[in-house]
Amino acid sequence: MTKQIINKTAQGVMVWDTEEKRSYLMTNDEASKLEKEQSTPEEPTADKAEEKPKQTKTKPASKKEETTDGE
Repeated sequence: MTKQIINKTAQGVMVWDTEEKRSYLMTNDEASKLEKEQSTPEEPTADKAEEKPKQTKTKPASKKEETTDGE
């Protein structure tokens, strides 16, 4: 993917080309074709598929209530 949509306007769409290192204005029709190409599902990489285990919150052991009777 060498082209990224920067900004959508009424006249067209601003696009950044990473290979040519420049931006230019594209018509709405051309931009819709570009969006369709970019929205094709990509295979997930191994790094993204692997999730870290979530930490669980644990409560500390509760203390026995102390009485103020003096016994």
